Amino acid sequence: MEVRRPTATGTIARDSLVRHPLTRRAFLAGSAGAGAAAFLAGRPVLGQDAPPPSFDTSTPLKVLLANHTGFYAMVTPEWEQRTGVKVEFTREAFGPMPARLTPAFESGGESWDVVYLWRAWVELYEQYLTPLSELGATPDDSDMLAPAIEASVANSGEWYGYPSNIYTYILYCNKKMFADAGVAIPTTYAEFVSAAERFTGNGTYGYVDGWAPLYLFPKWCVWYHLNDGELYGPNGEVRFDDPVAIKATQDMKDLLPYMPRESIESPWGIYDVEAKKVFLAGQAAMMIDYQHIWYEARDPNVSLLGDDPVEVVVIPGHGGDLPASGTQFVGECFGIPKTSPRKAAALDLIQHYSNAATQLGLLTRRPEIHAFEAADESGFPAYGAPYVDPSIPATDQIVVDVTFQQQQYRGHRYGTRLGYQRISDIAEAAISASLHGADPAEEHAKAQAEIDAYLQANPGA
Repeated sequence: MEVRRPTATGTIARDSLVRHPLTRRAFLAGSAGAGAAAFLAGRPVLGQDAPPPSFDTSTPLKVLLANHTGFYAMVTPEWEQRTGVKVEFTREAFGPMPARLTPAFESGGESWDVVYLWRAWVELYEQYLTPLSELGATPDDSDMLAPAIEASVANSGEWYGYPSNIYTYILYCNKKMFADAGVAIPTTYAEFVSAAERFTGNGTYGYVDGWAPLYLFPKWCVWYHLNDGELYGPNGEVRFDDPVAIKATQDMKDLLPYMPRESIESPWGIYDVEAKKVFLAGQAAMMIDYQHIWYEARDPNVSLLGDDPVEVVVIPGHGGDLPASGTQFVGECFGIPKTSPRKAAALDLIQHYSNAATQLGLLTRRPEIHAFEAADESGFPAYGAPYVDPSIPATDQIVVDVTFQQQQYRGHRYGTRLGYQRISDIAEAAISASLHGADPAEEHAKAQAEIDAYLQANPGA
């Protein structure tokens, strides 16, 4: 499976990060997959058996970590025990993290030794990050999944981090609702819409989601990819005013009659916090979201859905000439600021966090993770080998397999350019206006003009 990196112009080749559908069985049968699985099965956590490095233990290593990734805080004591170095965390909600990073970096003073980043921030803060090549580190990407590589490598070609986990949208269906109604789990987009209509009424909804601005663009990417969209053109242009983009917004708008009316209002668009409550209460038949929903749906402390509550499948496509599926996935990484005075220890820590053996715990240690931090929303591994590891609990195998399969379809987040945030903000305003009743074609045209003006005024964005 070929992996292509972002191009130097800040755009993504049309077929980059897109791979032919591949089953877990086929991956395991391949020589690379089988070798990786065998390697992982007998491999200790990185550095576990190595002599402890000689790091300064007099002061703690300072780490800025996103709130949703408690897994990495959980596995930190293993590193502390091996090295003798203590870690001091600053925890922050994902959305506001730039408000912490920007002033810290721009002041030029010491900030943190390790920072948690997603791909758009790598580009945004490149001048403040340490290229791994300067530390003598060359990440082995032979088993990294495509979004993980994209998350860690800037358009300049420099590696600025080691990947953390990957978040991939998949479709969750309330198994009991479908079985009681005698309705098949949808395998096409037409069946998906039909099921949404079928289950709406008498206090239940066919579909639930959070579509208010702030986290609307990632969701829109799902419908855009289902319609075979590719937002960035070969010369850096943004194609928001083409028929495919307008159709994506219209498809979302067409689902509104089958959703709670609050779905397009704040705070429903802030991740899935409000929307998932409806789904976990048994009041909605379907939901598209990340991997933590699988585990929360099976937790009686937060879910009313029972012991075997959900069916998970790849998001169904339109069929015909359009893709069989589409999604949105995002990779995140750990980087080292240039101001860190302890780069060697920081590098050792992020290598502890980012390897297949440690990240296998994202699939095998889920009860422990949620006991450690009940609100944890960690994603799945950045490496291929954990997905085929025999230690995965049998009850969780389906969500692992479906997530691995879903990652083979287009799922760009388009965070590979400096202007990502401004572009997505403009797009979100147009999509939101359409969901509130405006004409999608008119809103997309206005947004395209605004995007074009921004790009003209900001060359390279």
